[in-house]
Amino acid sequence: MHIVVCVCQVPDPQAPAGSFYVDEAAMEPRWSPAAQPLLSTFDLHAVEAAACLKEAHGATVTALTVAGPEAEPGLRRALAAGCDQAVRVAPPAGAGHDRLAIAHSLAAAIRTLPPADLVLCGRIAAGWDMGHVPAMLAEVLGFPYASPVTAIEARDDGASVELRRLTVDGYEVVHADLPLVAAVSNEINEPRYPTMRSVLDAQRATITVADGAVAADATAARLTALRPRDLSAECELIDGETAEDRGMALAAVMHERGFV
Repeated sequence: MHIVVCVCQVPDPQAPAGSFYVDEAAMEPRWSPAAQPLLSTFDLHAVEAAACLKEAHGATVTALTVAGPEAEPGLRRALAAGCDQAVRVAPPAGAGHDRLAIAHSLAAAIRTLPPADLVLCGRIAAGWDMGHVPAMLAEVLGFPYASPVTAIEARDDGASVELRRLTVDGYEVVHADLPLVAAVSNEINEPRYPTMRSVLDAQRATITVADGAVAADATAARLTALRPRDLSAECELIDGETAEDRGMALAAVMHERGFV
């Protein structure tokens, strides 16, 4: 079995909220001092799920990301946690925050690897919290898709898996044929702490760099502005001799301003 785990590096979610600001010119979120980049929380659970399947059934696990060289520490973290190899795809020119372009880049890289039986992703990236890429990737690859997955087990036939998927009022058990894209949630496991030996081995490992070029029609969105939320607020006190007077005055103000 060949398992591909799609990962991304994000700013530390535990960075102090007061250090966050929006760089409107660059259209990027910033932190001052800079937040430490870490592998996205849900992606750590995806890596752990792949490592568990590898230990139980035998598999080769590839960590894959679309990012610049600054993301290589995150890939080495994935290697230390059980991945066998790591591939970094150079971001497609002009893609910016276009999730469809990222999905196309991931799919193009996956097609250059040995055939993937299972593609695992975190259900959302702990940065923008959108969760678009896993479903888009499944569509581009033409694979079935399941999310959010809280348990996964390879079946004896070697050609399918059993999944537990969260629903509004509980969960459902799904038998799915491979290949498959699954987006995992944090309930699936507890990521392991890498051993010192695995960390050292990961530091010595070679990270393959692949081309992220995609066709022009593979891009669909362009970020045009990024602004901070307006958190300003006003408080107006309603006067009146009695509760009835204050209630009537409040109703008049609400009617005047079009609230009712």
